[in-house]
Amino acid sequence: MWSGLMCIKNIEVNNFKSFRNIDLELGNFNIFIGSNASGKSNFIRIFEFLRDIAVSGLDNAISIQGGVEYLRNISIGVNKELSVKVLFEHSKKTGFGSEIGSDLIGIKVDNSIYEFVLKLKELDFEIIKDTLTQYIDFFKLEKYKKQIKEKEKIGSGKMIFYQEKGKMKVKLTKSKEVNFNKTNRFPLGLVKSIGLPPGTIIVEHPFFRLLEPEEMLSKIAIYDFDPKLPKKATSITGKSDLEEDGSNLSIVLKNLISNDEKRRKYMNLVKDLLPFVTDLNVEKFADKSLLFTLREVYSKEHYLPASLISDGTINITALIIALYFEKNKLTIIEEPERNIHPHLISKLVNMMKDASSDKQIIVTTHNPEIIKHADLKDIFLVSRDKDGFSTISKPSEKKEIKIFLENEMGIDELYVQNLLEI
Repeated sequence: MWSGLMCIKNIEVNNFKSFRNIDLELGNFNIFIGSNASGKSNFIRIFEFLRDIAVSGLDNAISIQGGVEYLRNISIGVNKELSVKVLFEHSKKTGFGSEIGSDLIGIKVDNSIYEFVLKLKELDFEIIKDTLTQYIDFFKLEKYKKQIKEKEKIGSGKMIFYQEKGKMKVKLTKSKEVNFNKTNRFPLGLVKSIGLPPGTIIVEHPFFRLLEPEEMLSKIAIYDFDPKLPKKATSITGKSDLEEDGSNLSIVLKNLISNDEKRRKYMNLVKDLLPFVTDLNVEKFADKSLLFTLREVYSKEHYLPASLISDGTINITALIIALYFEKNKLTIIEEPERNIHPHLISKLVNMMKDASSDKQIIVTTHNPEIIKHADLKDIFLVSRDKDGFSTISKPSEKKEIKIFLENEMGIDELYVQNLLEI
C-alpha cells in the first residue's frame, strides 16, 4: 500500500477540544466531511498540536492551542486526562549498524507507537505517561563493494523509550536468536545519560531527531490558502518553504522555476488543470519585492500581474506546489476546492490521489463534488452526538449507506441531503 512511505497509520485521542475520544485508522488519502461546527477543524488541531510539540516543545504547543483550559473538552473538565497515541508505519529502511563479534548487525524499524498522557489542571499540566515503543527486526549485514546490504533476518524485538523521574530511559526486549549484550550497544548506552527538563516529553528532545516519528511530526503542513495574500508584492527575504496561508507564493515560484526540470514538471501540472495558462514568471522590483505573473493563451505577449489573476487560479498554483514540491510527510489541506470551478474538481481529486503515493494527505471539505469523485473508503464523516461530543465515522462501514448506494443514490447526494448520519 505504501511503497516505502512513512505514515500515521492509527491515531487515538481522548479529551481534546470537542472530542471525548477518537480511534481512527488512516490511509494515504483521507477526506473529512461534516457540517459546520461538527469538529473538522478541531480534528486538524490535533495534528497541529503534535507538530508544534515536535518543533517548539510541549509548553508552547499548549499555549498555541489557547492553554490547558481550551485544550481539553469543556464538558469533561479537569477530571479526565488528555491522552494521545499515534501508530507510525515506517518506510522499512535499515537503521544503524553495530559490530558484534565478527558480525555486523542492523536494525529495521517496522512500526512505532508514541503515547503521552497529560493530567490537565486548572492552569497547568502534569505528565503522567510518556513512551515511544519501536518494533524492530534484527538483520545480519554484509559489506559489498563499499555498500552495506542486508544478509538475513536473525530475530525481532522492541525498544521502549520512556520518561521516569525526569530522565529518559530505554528498555530492549528481543527474541532469543538475537544474541548480544544489550547494555553496551547504541542507542541504549547513550540514552542512559539523557535528562529531560521539567514539563518536556521525550519526542521534543534533540536525540529523537534521529528517529522517524519525530521527523514525521515536525514535517506536518496544514494549508489554508488565502488567495488575496499572494496578489500582493512579497519581500525577497522570506521563507523558501510555502507558507501555510500561501502568502510567500512568489518566493516559492521564483525558486521553483529557476530549475528547468522542476519548471517543466510544474507547468505540465498547471496546464492539466488550467489549459489556458502558457507560462508563469516572477518579477523583481526596485524595492526588493517580488510579484508573480501569468501569461494566457488569449494574450501571447503580455503577462497578467497576480493582482489581476482569479482567486481560483492562485489557489491551484499554490495547491500544486503543496502537493508535489513541498517535502512534508503529512500534508493537510483545508477546503482545497475553494474558489475552484466545479468542472475542475474531478481533476483536483485525481491530482491529490496521485500525490498521496509520496506523502500522506488529509483534506477537509464541504463540497459534494469532491465527495462525488472520491473513493468511498477514503471518506470520514465528522458529526456531533446527542451529548455534543464530536465523533468520526466511515460511511463505507454503515449498512444503511451501502443500501442507498446500491439503489444508485450517490454518496454526494446523501451528503447534501444530510443522510450520511443514518
